[in-house]
Amino acid sequence: MAPWAIACIAAAVPFSTTVASPRSPEAAEIGAIAAAAARHPQDGPHVDLRLRSDAESFVASISMNLVFLDWMLDTGREDPERIDASELPRIGAMLSDYFAQQMPVSIDGVRVPPRIEGLEVNDPDPVLLPLFPLSGWQGLRKIAFELVYPLKSPPQTVSVVWPAYPPDLLSPLPTKPPLEIAAEWTADGLRTQVLFTRAEPEHVWHRPAAGIAARLETVPAPPAPRPLVPPFATLAVGVFVVSFVAAAAARRRPATALATGLVAAGVVLVIRPSGPAILGFGTRAPRAIDAVEAARAFESLQANIYRAFDYEDESTAYDALSASVGGDLLERLYLDVRRTLVMEEEGGAMSRVVAVRPVRTEIESQGEVGEGAARRAAFVVAATWQVDGRVTHWGHAHERTVEYDGRFVVEAQPAGWRIGGAEITRQERVDSVGTEPDPLMDEDAEL
Repeated sequence: MAPWAIACIAAAVPFSTTVASPRSPEAAEIGAIAAAAARHPQDGPHVDLRLRSDAESFVASISMNLVFLDWMLDTGREDPERIDASELPRIGAMLSDYFAQQMPVSIDGVRVPPRIEGLEVNDPDPVLLPLFPLSGWQGLRKIAFELVYPLKSPPQTVSVVWPAYPPDLLSPLPTKPPLEIAAEWTADGLRTQVLFTRAEPEHVWHRPAAGIAARLETVPAPPAPRPLVPPFATLAVGVFVVSFVAAAAARRRPATALATGLVAAGVVLVIRPSGPAILGFGTRAPRAIDAVEAARAFESLQANIYRAFDYEDESTAYDALSASVGGDLLERLYLDVRRTLVMEEEGGAMSRVVAVRPVRTEIESQGEVGEGAARRAAFVVAATWQVDGRVTHWGHAHERTVEYDGRFVVEAQPAGWRIGGAEITRQERVDSVGTEPDPLMDEDAEL
């Protein structure tokens, strides 16, 4: 995987479960973290919650271990460490009743009852059992199902109230606090992360009112080429001729006619009206872009790169990315990131960028790229920026901040400014001031 692609997504996909080849240092880091992801879920109660809406239904895909299940319901199983196939229909009916009563889902203001589908129990690998000293097989075994809420038409709003918050058995506090349930919500082509807590158990989704452009930051347009003779100069000459001829036709003295033409032309030169573009002649290079404007253009392009991969649909994500990246880099970056996202989703981790913060943006030089008639304005940026990433796995959200240094070439392409080249020179995990270190992240650093 290209270093540029890795750098763009390292914070967004810190728990990719497959290592790409060849093994760059960045790929090695992702592979090390992947080993930790494969050992999830951690001991104690866990639930994996994914919510999605399509044209026909709203679906809650739920997978929970038996510790979580037993905290919610008294299923009366013969063996507490497993679910026998004969017990599955009865437990499925109990789950259906529980969520119909305890998890209200309202679609466009109307509460809708669910039907349960795809009920199944996993067959876990015994090798993983030592990772669950507190809960044993109950922590390792999972029951999975879907709650399906039929739709008559695409909804404008969907409200979900999550009901279950068992205690966090891994908390160091004497009184174990309730778990916070991190979930992923996919609707209208966008994937977002949602956090349910006992204090704020409801999430309300509203259909976006606009398309891709509304989610992307506005990028200043490149300076346009300037005419060698601007329209106002041609207009001044025309006004001079008309005024001089009109004065001469009125039998004014030549000096008076000349003065009349010069005054009229002078007024035009002072006012400098834009005039029709057809009055401009010749072409000269566009003005150099102001450093502040160039920095703003680059930072907007960079932020939009990360936002492009919030889209689930491949063609939409590609279109959003093409608003920031051009040339050969566009396809290469898209394919690298898409491949990594597929790997990540196969492993069950939900990884997203939360925020992008510029730290330093310096315009090193301005000039042109390309050859002959294809030459276009460009500038080189040296940048330092931070990316906050959040990975959601089995109801837990782990956050990390990565700081990068890099150099970029930004080109004035026909559609506007685009990043056409990039080189990442430094990548470093940084901790937020005043936050406790994440045990999982400390473990990653040792792998």
